[in-house]
This record gives sequence, structure tokens and C-alpha cells, in this order.
Amino acid sequence: MISRCMIISMLLISVGITTYSQDATTKWINENAYPLQPDTAQSTEDLHFLKSELKHNLVIGLGEASHGTREFYNQKQRIISYLITHLGYKRIGFEMQDKFLEPVNAYVQNGTGDLKVIMKDMVLYNTEEIYHLFQSIRQYNNRQPAFQKVSIYGFDREEFAGDPFNRDRLMAENMIADQSKHKQKTILWAHNIHIAKDTIIAQYRGMGYHVKQQYGAQFYVLGFDTFNGSVTVISQDEGLVSKDFTAPGESFSEMFSKASHPTIYIPFNKAPNPLTNQQRDITNIYANWTESRARPIKPGVDFDAILFIKTTSASRILK
Repeated sequence: MISRCMIISMLLISVGITTYSQDATTKWINENAYPLQPDTAQSTEDLHFLKSELKHNLVIGLGEASHGTREFYNQKQRIISYLITHLGYKRIGFEMQDKFLEPVNAYVQNGTGDLKVIMKDMVLYNTEEIYHLFQSIRQYNNRQPAFQKVSIYGFDREEFAGDPFNRDRLMAENMIADQSKHKQKTILWAHNIHIAKDTIIAQYRGMGYHVKQQYGAQFYVLGFDTFNGSVTVISQDEGLVSKDFTAPGESFSEMFSKASHPTIYIPFNKAPNPLTNQQRDITNIYANWTESRARPIKPGVDFDAILFIKTTSASRILK
């Protein structure tokens, strides 16, 4: 019969092993993750490591753990600026119906229209942050000849909403057809749930799965994650509202929150990687507020890297 002392000893050993494992993982993150400047930083000097991360890349997916996070949008603007100016990306596809983005593209190409009026029906993307993104692309295009200008389009369609089981495949087909036509290095902007390369955990094949089948190693996906803060979501009764959240314990989000820097880029291709074969949750907030706000991932399988921001805030709706 096992004595009480033996049980206590076994529990203490188990806790000690778990604590050591967590400390070793945090140490690996601190040694291998790239600390990033705040989302409001104007410089992109801290992003030069992307040249080696994306040296064979043709399509990069930029995810987001929600459609209503200010810091996600701002860091994505910084990354897009770097990708355009240093790595030659010229085409940006959004998880949005093209009818909303055709006038945006006309604006960034030649200044046609009033951008605030153009964006008013973009719901969760009608934000100050995305307004500044489009303005920055317009300013870049102003200095470029026609063949060097950046263009924008939407790979979603209104009719896809009625076919949720095939929506991701259809969005992927649109994106692939567009890239084949324009033959330009492409940035995809979508929710993590759509852009992930592999969602077998959720028994669901997202857009990223289908894009991976086409481009293989030339498709790189950066997921976004956060630990706590506030987020803009859609409320049936109140329209767009701000909600507070904190990620659950024992999640990757909690693990990443213990890193030395509040904003980090964690590449999963650096070996040995203690995160390999692990499965835990990251933050996952849909357009509508739901009881569940997490989803499991496998690092290096679903995403090639995660951009983690410890505390985030609700996006600012454009007035």
C-alpha cells in the first residue's frame, strides 16, 4: 500500500518536473523569439529577420485572433509596409467581399473617392487602424510607376456565406486564381481560423489548408495571439461593442505571456523546439461574442510562427 508520504513525494516530483518544463520552454522562447517594437512604432528596422524567414516565400498569410484588435491591425500594417518596401509583395487579399474592396483599390491606386465613405460598410474592418493602412499604401503608390503599385482585392463572396462548409475552399480557389493571373507575391489577411494550414484538431479544413496544397513551402502563415485585454465584436442588440477577456490557464497564450518582452515574434522552425508536438489553446474570438474564446493549435503545423502581444485593446471604429 502506498503511504501518504510517498504520495506527497510523487506529487512534489510531478510539480517539480512540470515547473522545470515550463521554465525551459519560457527560456527557449526568450532565446529564440524576436522582440518587436510597439504597434505604434514608425520604424520597421526590427523586422529585418523576415528576409530569412520568407526567403523562398510566394504567399504569406497574416492571421488574427479576432477581427477587432487594435494592436493586431497596427502590427500587421508594420509588417505589410516591410513586405512591400523590402521584399517585393504587391498584392493584398482580404477576407472580405470584393465589392467592398474594389473602391478601396481604386483609392490606393489613384486616389479616387473619399476613403472614409468607402469604408463605412466594412463593419469590423471600418476602423482607424485599417484606414491608416490604406492611406499608407496610397502614399507608397503615389511614389511608384503603375507596374510597381500595390493592389488590393477581396477573396470572399456574398454567396459563400450560405455555404459555410465550402466557404474556405472557395475563398482559397479565388485567391489561387488571382495569384495565377497577377503572378505577384501576395499577402493574405484573414482570421486565424481561416488562414491556419492545418485544422484537423477541429475536424475542419480551412482556407490555409487548401492554399498549402497549391503552394507547399512557398506558403508561410503567421498567426496572431494575445493573453488579455479588450476586443470589438458584433452584438445583435447593440451593434459594435467592446468586451474584456483573459485567456484560459494552461494555454499557449498564458505560456507566451511569461516571456520577457510583451510583444514577440515566435518562429517555430528553430530546433530543438520544446513546443513541437504540443497541443494547447490560443485565443480565438469570433466576430460575435461567444462563450468559448480559445482553440487548440499545433505549433509548426497550423502556423509557421506566432506574433504574440500580451495585452491588447479594442479596435477603434472609424467616425
